[in-house]
Amino acid sequence: MPNVAITALPVASSAVTTDVLPIVQGGITKQVTNALLFTSATLVTPALGIPASGVLTNCTGLPVATGVSGLGTSVATFLATPSSANLRAALTDETGTGAAVFATAPTITTPTLTAPVLGTVASGVISACTSTSMVMVTPVLGAATGTSLNTTGSQTITGTGKQGYETGSGGVVVQITNKATGVTLNKTNGQVTMVNSALAGTTIVSFTLTNSLIEAGDIIVMNHISGGTLGAYAFNASTAAGSASINVSNLTTGSLSDAIVIRFAIIKVVSA
Repeated sequence: MPNVAITALPVASSAVTTDVLPIVQGGITKQVTNALLFTSATLVTPALGIPASGVLTNCTGLPVATGVSGLGTSVATFLATPSSANLRAALTDETGTGAAVFATAPTITTPTLTAPVLGTVASGVISACTSTSMVMVTPVLGAATGTSLNTTGSQTITGTGKQGYETGSGGVVVQITNKATGVTLNKTNGQVTMVNSALAGTTIVSFTLTNSLIEAGDIIVMNHISGGTLGAYAFNASTAAGSASINVSNLTTGSLSDAIVIRFAIIKVVSA
């Protein structure tokens, strides 16, 4: 193709889709249309510089690990494989381990709750709970077990419920010799059967109940449940560390020789 000297160019105008660009390939003149160049063009391994702007809505195949910058540590790993472990690795203020937990019916294994405020608890087992600062608002508890229960407000029992000692917590002891003979029973509650020796009318007899669970200032509630005439005796106790002096008074004017059966319960009391 002979050289053609260009001495002047016309004023440029905007290209239209029907415009063509002549090229020579292998001695053959070809034409490339404007549409072929700029509409749905396929670029094979192009090296693009820094584009000023663009829309990548339909772009695919961008590698997250190497194609996106500015991500925090392990974020790219989580985006590629969104597991609970990878999410935890990407977070910087997480606590605990295991699977991610969501609001509805989650399964949480051995959590440590610091001063939680719980709403209405529908069900649950808190037998291994050791927190001293847990606040539960109107919980519905089933049969609870433990070593102690500390409350600052009133304990209210509704329905047919009762507050007291469970079966197995009490014990029995039988007095021998005479009504002044001491007995030993290391239980918080129980039964003492006194010997049927004579007690003169309007007379008080005292015996010592040795009990390692009694502390000074505790109150012992006693009741005459059987043996002799109910109402013929009055009972009183004064406590010390490890024991109590039980005072039994014959309220009648005559001598009584009854094997009095007394039920007792220890109540913790302090003066301040």
